[in-house]
Amino acid sequence: MRKRKILNNAHESVFGAHLGAHKTIQRMKFSFYWPGIVKEIKAYCSSCYGCQLRKVIRSVDKIPITPVSRPELPFQVVNVDLIDPVDPVSSQGHKYILCLMDQHSRWPEAIPLKSLTAKSTCEALLEIFSRTGIPEVIVMDNATNFTTSLTQEFLKILGACPRFSTPYHPEGNGLIERWNQTLKNMLHHIIREEGRSWHRHISFLLWAYREVPNATTGTPPFLLM
Repeated sequence: MRKRKILNNAHESVFGAHLGAHKTIQRMKFSFYWPGIVKEIKAYCSSCYGCQLRKVIRSVDKIPITPVSRPELPFQVVNVDLIDPVDPVSSQGHKYILCLMDQHSRWPEAIPLKSLTAKSTCEALLEIFSRTGIPEVIVMDNATNFTTSLTQEFLKILGACPRFSTPYHPEGNGLIERWNQTLKNMLHHIIREEGRSWHRHISFLLWAYREVPNATTGTPPFLLM
């Protein structure tokens, strides 16, 4: 029973966020050990009812994409996207989520929004940048008129603006798309349990993602900031 409680906390709690077997193993390996632990973690995660409900099988016609070189420092280049709409709307009226991923550290951010105006988006970005510093480039797969409006908001508030860039390939923003999907999966489980108070748990989901090693860097985002 004790092992099952440990596995439940590591995978299904708000700090585990249903991140899957590999990240659950990474989370547990420094704190727990018993014979066959890896096998039991994999079995537990694969039998998780909540994950089975959410699991999606994708078939994508893949086109070769030239890898993008990783920036040398955190928050030189960030990818930004918007999740909309979130169902249900939060008890405070949040319908959308601004998502950000730093290309160097793979540090994620997520800010619930009540509207998708350039003003609200700019304010959410500045909330992040007040903690991390303003990036040189923001990669955003959005319409030009929206980034133009964002530029005007940045200039109005700061008197300066980062450079906006659009991926050449529709999947060139794959870094942020993967984070979007991961966040949606984690949020699905929170909404099942907490309903319209989901916005209160975003910080816990971010913590769960930041504290385990990233598959590309091999290091937790926490340690690269």
